[in-house]
Amino acid sequence: MEFTEIFNSIGGANFSGFVLFLKVISALISVALVIGIIYSWFGIQKVSQINQHKRHEHFSLSRKNVSKNSRLEHWNTIVSMFQSQDETSWRMAIIDADAMLEDLITQIGFTGQTFGEKLKKMQQENIPWVQSVWDVHLLRNKLAHEGSRYLLSDREAYRVFKIYESIFQKTGYLA
Repeated sequence: MEFTEIFNSIGGANFSGFVLFLKVISALISVALVIGIIYSWFGIQKVSQINQHKRHEHFSLSRKNVSKNSRLEHWNTIVSMFQSQDETSWRMAIIDADAMLEDLITQIGFTGQTFGEKLKKMQQENIPWVQSVWDVHLLRNKLAHEGSRYLLSDREAYRVFKIYESIFQKTGYLA
C-alpha cells in the first residue's frame, strides 16, 4: 500500500493535496538550503581573500625602502616568514627575530652570558621597551622548549611581529 493510500484510508479523508503541499514545501526548502550553502561558500572565499590582503598589507610596511643592508635583508626574510599562512614559518620567524634582537641588545652595549642576563641589565637601566623585549623573548623560549605542543595563533604571531618591528624601528637597527 502506498503512502497516500494509507492516508486516504484513514477516515475516508483525502490527504493527497496535503502530501503534495509537503512535497512542494520540502522542495522549496531544499532549494533554499542549497542556495544558502553556495552563497556561504562564496562568502567564505571572499572573507579569506580579504583577510589575506589585509595580512599582506600589515606586513608589507616593513618591506619598503629595501637597501643593501644585510640586517634589513635578514629582516625582510623574517617578514616573509611572518606573512606565511604556515605556523611553522611563524615559529622560525620568531626565533630568527629574537636572535636579531639579541644582536641589537649586544650592539647597544649590554653584556652577559645569556640573553636573559642582558635583559636583566637592561631592566636596571630603565630602558622603556625592555618589557616588550621580555615578552617576545619569553614567547621564543616557549616555542623553543615546548615545540609543537605550544599552539601559536596567527593573532599572537602578528602581535609579536609588531613588537619586533617597533623595537627595530625605534632603535634604528634596520636603518
